[in-house]
Amino acid sequence: MKQTQMWTYICVIFVTLSQCSACRWLGRYRMVSADSLTLLEKMGGHPGAVKVRVPGHLYNLIGDAKVEDQVRFLVLTLDQIINLMDAKEHMNPEQWKLEEYFLKDLHRQSSELKECVAQYQKPSHMESYEIIRHFRILKKSLKKEKYSSHAWEQIRRAVTTHLQRMEIIANNANKSLARV
Repeated sequence: MKQTQMWTYICVIFVTLSQCSACRWLGRYRMVSADSLTLLEKMGGHPGAVKVRVPGHLYNLIGDAKVEDQVRFLVLTLDQIINLMDAKEHMNPEQWKLEEYFLKDLHRQSSELKECVAQYQKPSHMESYEIIRHFRILKKSLKKEKYSSHAWEQIRRAVTTHLQRMEIIANNANKSLARV
């Protein structure tokens, strides 16, 4: 009986430590996000000159949310960016390698954050719906403009803005976790 209790305690400690270490990855988020932004910049064009609407009110709302909601939002947004940017057949062949590295960075961020999210309950639906709708609109505009270089500049600008705003959210979530 005592041996069973001991193994139960060891399992509980292991699970607790692994969940905490997954959320500690938020401290490294800024570095990986900076790599993603650099790769996005290297893909070409001048996305800074293009204006694109990003749901700023949603980022303000998430900025005031609980840490678990912030992390879930980061995962959802990363997955939407991956879905949007994964269009090799419509990209310039010279950009394929950069895009591949960019998508690997995003997949890494998403998978690391998903480990952290696994310990939380289900996400709220309003933020999920709004961000998914926003990325659907971006995807439709990309298709409507037949994947032109101007359309890709708009997409890169939108993704750049999202990644910058997400970095702020990740930094805030990391600070909140450090206080706990």
